[in-house]
Formats: sequence, structure tokens, C-alpha cells
Amino acid sequence: MGFGEFVKRIPEIIHNRTKSFITDDIAIFKPDAYVVNRKLCIEDYHFIIFHSTPPPAKIDNKELQFKKGSLISLEPGTEMTVFGLDNDKPCQYISINVKKDFMQKVANEALGKSDFRFSRCENSYSWQLLWAIKSFEYELSNYSQRFPFMIENLASQIAFLLLRDSLPEYGKLAANRRYENYLSQAIEYMRTYYSSSITIEDISKYIYLSPSHFKRVFKTETGITPYRFLLKVRIEKAKQVLLDEDYSFDEVARLCGFANAGHLSSVLKKSEGLTPSEYRRGDV
Repeated sequence: MGFGEFVKRIPEIIHNRTKSFITDDIAIFKPDAYVVNRKLCIEDYHFIIFHSTPPPAKIDNKELQFKKGSLISLEPGTEMTVFGLDNDKPCQYISINVKKDFMQKVANEALGKSDFRFSRCENSYSWQLLWAIKSFEYELSNYSQRFPFMIENLASQIAFLLLRDSLPEYGKLAANRRYENYLSQAIEYMRTYYSSSITIEDISKYIYLSPSHFKRVFKTETGITPYRFLLKVRIEKAKQVLLDEDYSFDEVARLCGFANAGHLSSVLKKSEGLTPSEYRRGDV
């Protein structure tokens, strides 16, 4: 495979406990710890999805604290150091490497050009990306490389979604062609990125309105606040996923934008009068 050099940089004690899904073009890792206090130079395109709050990190020469529920997008040549913490905190994240030539090929097909730059490294991830990753993992776990065409298609889909989620200006252009007003754009943004930890400020920035003006207009036009609307989207998605018993309650929570299974349970109980277990069983 083409990610041998990257794997060599992961301490054996961490790598042995890491779930890995590797093809020629994409490698997805699910570790239970961070490689700390060691500078890594990223050779390929590198992305990280944080399901828990990570330790502070240094990206090139800038120290940053990323938030839970965000997508980090790094270009080849980026230097990254994760700082260790004294206390033990939950460590849930997905690390994704995409070969440079493969990502540029996808970019050329999607954007009409292979040379692009990420305008920022911290972004929101879409629900489509999470589901594409789940499909990729399922295919490799159950069929390995028996169906290379399927693997290639899923790898291309993941690369495209990473590209789209990491380039807000690209998504904005698509939205401008499809929608006539900022309210529709805000609703579509929430329906796309509900899995991520998006905020009112994120939505407002996307549609070029101040947060206060956006909240006021949204409440006037829809009758509910943007927060309540986003919560309703997450609840409806969670109810759909709960019907599939293959997903644990923690997975349902992550896929649908809730902090954890406990948060999902309290919200669902308040909204539907049922716990996730009761809803899955079909209790009335």
C-alpha cells in the first residue's frame, strides 16, 4: 500500500490498537490515542474528524485549539505537532490520508482545476461524508479488495466530499445557483452539516448575515429559532438511524450531531417521551 511511511511514524503501541482501512489512494485510521509532542510533516492531504475535544496542536507555526465536531483539512507539506495533556480525556477521532495525485485528480474533475488551497484548516463535516466513510469501512471489512470498482468509487466519493466540506467557497457557489434567498441557504446548510458541531455564527457567516439579524429573521419567517430548527433536524435523523439496530447509541449520537449517547437520550426523551432503547423497540 502507499501509506507505509506514514504508518511507520505511528508508535507501535498506538498502531496496534488502531482500526485501519487502507487502499492505494485513501487510508482511514481510528486510533484511541494521539501521537503527542512529535512533529509530523504531512506528505499527502490529511484530514481529521474530531468526535471529542482534542489536545492543543501546532500547525506550522501557529498554536491552535480545535473544537469537538470539526473537520481539520491540511495540505501536503504542513507540519503538525499535537501537545500532550496531563489528564486522560476521551479520545475519539478519525484520521484520513488522501494521496496527493488522487486528490488533485478528483479536484480537477470537480472544480475544473487540480491546484487549490484550503482557505482555513478548521471546517464543518457533512453527514454525507460520515456515511461515505461508514460505507468504505463496511466494504473493506466484509469484502476486502474483492470488488475494486466499489472501493474506487467509495474512495472517489470520500475525496470529493472532503474537498467540498473543506472549501466553503465551493459549496457557496453551488448554493447560489440553486437557491434564491439566504433563508433557504441556511436551512440547507443545517440539513447538510447537522452531524458537525455547527453554531449560529457558522451559519451566519455562510450566508453573510450578522448572527443577531439572522436569528431575528429566521424566527420571523419560520416561527422557531435556528437552534430549535437544527435540533429538530438532528432528532428526525436520529429517529431514522435508530431503526437500524446495527448502530450503537454512541454511533447514532455521533452521526446525528449529539454530544454523546446521554445527550441523545435526554433530548429524545424530552421530544418524544421515549429513550433511544424504547424508540428502537417501538414502545408507545
